[in-house]
Amino acid sequence: MWNGEQVEERRRRPAAWQIAALATAGGIGLLALANRLAEASAGEPYSVLEGEHGRYTWTRGGISYTVRGRGEPLVLIHGIYAGASSFEYRRVFAQLAEHHRVYAFDLLGFGLSDRPRIVYTPDLYVALIQDFVRQVVGAMDHPVQVIASTLGAAFTVRAAAERPDLFDRLALIQPTGIQDLASDPDDSSHAFWRAILRSPLLGQSMYNAIASRLSIRYYLRMVYERREEISDDMIDYYYTLAHQPNARYAPASFISGALDTPIDEEYMRLAMPILLLWGKNARFTPLEHARAFRQLNPRTDLRVFDCGGLPQDELPDEFVRVVGSWLRSTIQPRMS
Repeated sequence: MWNGEQVEERRRRPAAWQIAALATAGGIGLLALANRLAEASAGEPYSVLEGEHGRYTWTRGGISYTVRGRGEPLVLIHGIYAGASSFEYRRVFAQLAEHHRVYAFDLLGFGLSDRPRIVYTPDLYVALIQDFVRQVVGAMDHPVQVIASTLGAAFTVRAAAERPDLFDRLALIQPTGIQDLASDPDDSSHAFWRAILRSPLLGQSMYNAIASRLSIRYYLRMVYERREEISDDMIDYYYTLAHQPNARYAPASFISGALDTPIDEEYMRLAMPILLLWGKNARFTPLEHARAFRQLNPRTDLRVFDCGGLPQDELPDEFVRVVGSWLRSTIQPRMS
């Protein structure tokens, strides 16, 4: 039997579920605070490209772009990752503009473009690329030349296969879609992980860990062969862009695999000249993967750089020489 003092003591003692609830509430509060601090410490985003800055009012949100130079139109399309933007072309933008009118734009959900809270899909980016080259660059009057990187290159291949009348030549930096990031974008597991990453508290916390300065540094050290190119200022810039309001929604689709897109059939149909640009020591998209692209389409040429995964940033002068010479070269007219 319990005496009165024991009963009173038991009443005063918190139950296990109360302790768990308090701990959970405290943990949630800490996560929420950490998320707010991460966003507050990011600072204001800005463009590092010098030129005329414009804003394209697209159907799904505003698109930020910079244009510079005169001559044949050339469009630069960046890759997909946390903190992505046209920043990756900063060391070649002005040089390319010496012979071309160069347009560099930030894909929806990235950089200085709008970041709506939507589900990002390959079809969305294919439509954006087509609309940008048609409505901003004027590809209806003159087909454009494009330099596109990794997953952005895969979207460009699809855009060009659907609307070959808009594109003149494609220079593709380590494109994905055949052996890399080529799974079915409608896979149910993609939807599950995308839902987790889009959740207000847990998703933001997971994203903040993925896009922390430590994680960004680790990622860049995997990408760059010339690690002396990685600076604190570079990491701060990526961090700033990765921690703007709603910045996690587009990367959530990428990380979950929902932006994967196979391009085998589309790549085979391309009739315009194609140049593959590959880093000899690229880790995420190894050089041997270029073989599949060349086998699928005989119009494919290949240039290999003695660097890691970003030849346009690691070897900008050589990159401009190689690409510029190819863009200005006389190539046999494409087949109809």
